[in-house]
Amino acid sequence: MAAFCNKVIVVTGATRGIGKATVLRFIAEGAIVAGIYLNNDEAAHQLQAQVNAEGGNFIVYKGSVADRLFVAEVMKDVNRRLGRLDVLVNNAGRTNDQMALFMTEEQWHGVLDVNFVGTCNCAQEVIPYMASQGGGSIVNVVSVSGLHGREGQTNYAASKGAVIGLSKLLARRYASDGIQVNAIAPGLIDTDMAFALSEERRSGFLRHTAAGRLGSAEEIANAIAYLASPLSAYTSGHTLKIDGGFLQ
Repeated sequence: MAAFCNKVIVVTGATRGIGKATVLRFIAEGAIVAGIYLNNDEAAHQLQAQVNAEGGNFIVYKGSVADRLFVAEVMKDVNRRLGRLDVLVNNAGRTNDQMALFMTEEQWHGVLDVNFVGTCNCAQEVIPYMASQGGGSIVNVVSVSGLHGREGQTNYAASKGAVIGLSKLLARRYASDGIQVNAIAPGLIDTDMAFALSEERRSGFLRHTAAGRLGSAEEIANAIAYLASPLSAYTSGHTLKIDGGFLQ
């Protein structure tokens, strides 16, 4: 898409899975990408080397999206160095599954702080820059768990459901500033997070998926690019399911 040539994209959770595929998707379209990652230095260096070898422009920042001051400094630095912030992809996330009645306070906060508070932090810090330049696009990566509820993923489903609500709220509030906010809800995707599940749970999920297979990170990245592009200019506050026909 020529729409991304020299555009500035920020991707959180950028060094693996959906985040990595999203970085490479935008780089292939000529975008300048700033990636945020938490702690996997080796993966960050490998991705940096891959992008450099392909002639792309990629900047990395190490830290937690749950840290508001860190996020503020990243957005400030990206805007200072590159002059604008066109797209934010809130992809950083974590799981720590448990049934509701057995969920510890640490499990609640560990997941909600990254998945929900981290998304809030990034959106709050990027919106003023987007508004001042006349617009931008935010794509929040959620999950079908946030839409349907998965009993063994109480904190994860709650956090993703909260982000869906946040996406609708921000879309309504900032549409007049030219800012689109949408969410994308993947099903079970071929990433490390999926293979952290037991074989029994993966099989059960796929039995209720019409396509009968895992999705790929690249398929999700393509949908993110669509939501971030002018092709979706009339899409606002929407949650796009990319789940292979997940039935429950």
